[in-house]
Amino acid sequence: MNEVLKLPAYPRLLVAYTLNELAWWIGSLALAVLVYRHTGSAFGAMGFFLCSQSLPALLSPAVVARLDQRAPGRVLPLLYALEAVLFLALAWSASRYALAPVLALAALDGIVAVTSRSLARAVTVAVTSPAGLLREGNALINACFSVCFLAGPALGGLIVVAGGTTAALLAGSALFALVTLTLATASSLPGSSSNRTPSAGRLRAALSYASAHRSIGVLLCLRVAALVFFTISIPVEVVFAQHSLHAGAGGYGALLSAWGAGAVAGSAVYARWRALPDRLLIAVGAGLLGIGFLVMALAPSLKLGLAGAAIGGLGNGIETISAYTALQEHVEQQWMALIMSLNESIAQAVPGVGILLGGAIAGLAGPRAALATAGGGALAVMVAVWIVLRSRAGIPRAAGQADPAAARSPAAGIARR
Repeated sequence: MNEVLKLPAYPRLLVAYTLNELAWWIGSLALAVLVYRHTGSAFGAMGFFLCSQSLPALLSPAVVARLDQRAPGRVLPLLYALEAVLFLALAWSASRYALAPVLALAALDGIVAVTSRSLARAVTVAVTSPAGLLREGNALINACFSVCFLAGPALGGLIVVAGGTTAALLAGSALFALVTLTLATASSLPGSSSNRTPSAGRLRAALSYASAHRSIGVLLCLRVAALVFFTISIPVEVVFAQHSLHAGAGGYGALLSAWGAGAVAGSAVYARWRALPDRLLIAVGAGLLGIGFLVMALAPSLKLGLAGAAIGGLGNGIETISAYTALQEHVEQQWMALIMSLNESIAQAVPGVGILLGGAIAGLAGPRAALATAGGGALAVMVAVWIVLRSRAGIPRAAGQADPAAARSPAAGIARR
């Protein structure tokens, strides 16, 4: 792990990524609370999530296609500076609330957020992959993400309670400004692409590239299937905690915390065993998610429900970063940002299907049936991963990507020095 921190640009990228995730969690929580308080309607909350997540998922790949060949040292600071400005505008709008401007600004910020996250991931691959340290770099990023997943909503809630939504949005703006400064003063980020192609038609070319490479198409399809089942529990857990376990709001909060703690542990597991094959890591993560959901579905008490949530979070922490890394290892650098943007779009758009499915099953058959469906689906994903990703020979690595096993050999270590 120390080796990746010695790469010239990586520490700044890690700091920027961590602060970005923290700002995103704080801002999302504050805006969700703001919209719900003023509308008092589930439809208002649904509108916010559609504007801040679903709409950006559709539009951001086209934006990435226009920016991914430019120098990231200039593009990324500008994008994060724009997010800082947008959060200032949202803070101003929050103090003079009107639904339409808030939703419009949230949609614009969502597009910028997905774009900047995709470009940042591509830059991280460009920095770590030539040294054979992609998995090490991803392990640290995943650990920071898991901590932000655990602490971000809690911190956002505290700021909202203490100073209101405006204060939370101002805090998010300050964090984005700090990200901008961190990257603007970095002198070692990769330059612009030396083989630039016209941006017109580039998104279509990326889609053709993904469909022509079996490894990429398979991993993206598996990601879609996984997210449908993994997100069934999102609208179900609050009903499960209050009506199945009779644990109230405190029990619901405990379930979320147990899941977050499991995700942190999962990031540590991946960091320790990151050298294992993608097939095994992804399958184990999906399997643990399935077991966790099934334990929750059968849990007669809150304690067993918390155990199931922790197991599910553990699988979540392993599966997510393993799937990301597997995809990155099979994409050529010139297409990295666009494929990452497609992956980010999937991660934001597909959960809507899982949420609708979970709500429908819970409404018709109860929360335990919904959780059991999620568990069975996750185990089916595990089996599919084990069958489809049978061998490295069937899913070749992209040209120019370093083999992690070779990179950890003594000869490779000497070559790097």
